[in-house]
Amino acid sequence: VCVRVITRPEDSYGGRSIDSTRKALAAMRAMGVNVTCVGAIHQKFALIDEKTVWYGSINLLSFGSSRESIMRLQSGSIARALSENAGFARRRETSHEAFFN
Repeated sequence: VCVRVITRPEDSYGGRSIDSTRKALAAMRAMGVNVTCVGAIHQKFALIDEKTVWYGSINLLSFGSSRESIMRLQSGSIARALSENAGFARRRETSHEAFFN
């Protein structure tokens, strides 16, 4: 499975969340997840195997007390569009990252 997570930079979380965020991102990277940090992003999504998209208002890397939503979509074109919208070039990447041809 190829997983890509796009999130804000570690230092943008502030307070006690910085340490837990660093640990969570390090754990994901150690498992082969392609974690990309993008500043000034509010979108919340995960791309898996270039075709599965988890998208919604839920903070995928944290837990809160607010009501959130998330949906799972099976669409290579949506995955590519989100990837391109987030500023990723279309390129073949290493084996643990998503492939967009």
